[in-house]
Amino acid sequence: MPAEDGLRINIRFATVADGPRCADIFLHGRRAAFSWQPEDRFGLDDYYDCVDGEEVLVAELDGAGAGAWATTRLVVGFVSVDAGDRFIHTLFIDPLWRGRGIGSALLREALTLLRGSAELACASRNAAARAFYEHNGWTPVPGAEGGGDADPLVVYRKSAL
Repeated sequence: MPAEDGLRINIRFATVADGPRCADIFLHGRRAAFSWQPEDRFGLDDYYDCVDGEEVLVAELDGAGAGAWATTRLVVGFVSVDAGDRFIHTLFIDPLWRGRGIGSALLREALTLLRGSAELACASRNAAARAFYEHNGWTPVPGAEGGGDADPLVVYRKSAL
């Protein structure tokens, strides 16, 4: 599947072997996204706790014609989905690969997997993520804030494509 800048990416279900790479992306992504939190609040094992019992899709670069990547597959992002609650729980992209349509592609695949409307929540302070979701057609749900006063969340909803 081509991303917005012509990159060829493959989106597939994660395997156990993808865990360490996804944990690394999750750790560094959370530290950047939640810059108001102390860095030591987040750890590598958090990934495994957060996605336990969920479907995880990964985006990896398609090695065909990608120069140095031609013989290697590199996971550059992931999304986790709680199918029972129709909820997209996490979406993180390696910072080196952001802005190339990979997150948008993962969101589309997650919606396809859920086969209908879905919700997600985003920290209200995370302006970049909120702008990304709204750019991708997600709509804030009025009165559905969560997370408490210390870290309020904005809940978003979107119907399948």
